[in-house]
Amino acid sequence: LHHWHTQKTQQQQTKHPVEMRILFLLAVTLVIGTEALVPAGIVHTAVGAVAGSAGALAAYPFDYVKSQLQTEEGRAKYEGGFDAAADIIKTGGPFALYRGVLVNVIGVAPEKTVKLGANNFLRVAIMAHFGYLPLAGEVVAGGFAGMTQVIVTNPLEVVKVKMQTSDMTFRDVMKQINGLKDLYQGAEACIYRDMVFSAFLFPFYAHAKVFLLPFVAAVVGDNAPVFWSNLLAGSMSAGPAAFISTPADVVKTRIQQSREEGEEAEYSINEGFFTVGSEIVAKEGGEVLFSGWFERVIRSVPQFGVTLALFDVLNDVAIEQGWIVSVQ
Repeated sequence: LHHWHTQKTQQQQTKHPVEMRILFLLAVTLVIGTEALVPAGIVHTAVGAVAGSAGALAAYPFDYVKSQLQTEEGRAKYEGGFDAAADIIKTGGPFALYRGVLVNVIGVAPEKTVKLGANNFLRVAIMAHFGYLPLAGEVVAGGFAGMTQVIVTNPLEVVKVKMQTSDMTFRDVMKQINGLKDLYQGAEACIYRDMVFSAFLFPFYAHAKVFLLPFVAAVVGDNAPVFWSNLLAGSMSAGPAAFISTPADVVKTRIQQSREEGEEAEYSINEGFFTVGSEIVAKEGGEVLFSGWFERVIRSVPQFGVTLALFDVLNDVAIEQGWIVSVQ
């Protein structure tokens, strides 16, 4: 197992926050004991699940509001994110903002395992081939990771979006889905969204966490500077990545949103990403492609700040404990 970016000796020797170490050690020790060297995939899945779940829970209300604003009905009903959130809470209470969250959390482990693992694998492969990792290689690795995660992500997105844009329960949504074709509805849009997002996110994060470390260390001293610099780098990386991938996310939401039985879609949702996108622009204007961009950015900043920082920290803990081997 190789880090996304080779960290300096100072980073490797810095103590991680005690609370996170204890939590992770307890969870993994219950399963594998204290001395075992286990397959990297198992630990990678555990790391991805813990880090991804924390990030998903921290940001889910913003994701829910974002989905409302990206539908044609939501754009007509709400003036903005604050208006939408206030109405949702007034109508259904604060927990209404977490509608569909269980689907999201359940899917985090396989999604983050594929996403983070694919990026890691390709970075190592490119470095082994060239003897160094060029920026173009980092972008390719990130884009490849985003593309591969759609295998896991799209079915979850279909269920989540349908629940977010209707009053249906999980059971109701599953009754409407007929086979793999329905589960992979909007997959093309999902691929474009996640490729663009990850192609920006991972390279920016890899460089930002190293660049920020001395500045963060000067502020926090010995109080876990690696974690805090990674958290800041992940947050800074996720904001622009979320913004530039918003148009593909809007098209994806329009394709996947819930519709009443027998209701005809307003766009040619079976004709592909570019057809739907051009129809949306022709009918509603180009600005509609950035509907919900603010909520998407606000959601992504804490989600990926927490996810990427925890992933690196827990990865280091697993190596320190001898559960996996570092190949750097």
